[in-house]
Amino acid sequence: MRRIFFFLLVLGLLAARYKGQCIAVIDGDTIYAWVEEFGKKKIRLIGIDAPEKDFGRHALRQSRRWHLLPYMVTSLGWRAKLYLQGLLPRGSHFTLETDIQLFDDYGRLLGYIWKGDKLINEEMILRGYAVVYTFPPNVKYVERFRRAQKIAQKNRRGIWAYTPFRYH
Repeated sequence: MRRIFFFLLVLGLLAARYKGQCIAVIDGDTIYAWVEEFGKKKIRLIGIDAPEKDFGRHALRQSRRWHLLPYMVTSLGWRAKLYLQGLLPRGSHFTLETDIQLFDDYGRLLGYIWKGDKLINEEMILRGYAVVYTFPPNVKYVERFRRAQKIAQKNRRGIWAYTPFRYH
């Protein structure tokens, strides 16, 4: 019983909420922001992968994974960025919720972004501007994200609006 209590206590300390203010949207899953306790940081939205806006190896990988032509990926990447800018305009305030890991291998702060009662990570998936992308141990909202993706697929939003490109 003591071990369970200690484990839950540690999880509670690791997952925290911080106030933030958007400085700029970099792409559909990364922003630059000021966050209390951390200062100016790049923030990678946990649990999602948005299309790349620039052509490169990541865009090619996404085009193969999603069965889309590369130019479709980059076009969706720019739309994802614009949509996220609409959700988080420059200067807008938000709450950043962390999970188990605070930073990724690139030094970006990892988090779930809340604007009021709206989870921005989930909203990007729901609109089809991102797909579920789990990277354990940061999986707090993975089931919620999977439900949002099923809705986006059913309603053919964003990425899911295109008929998969296939060779016959």
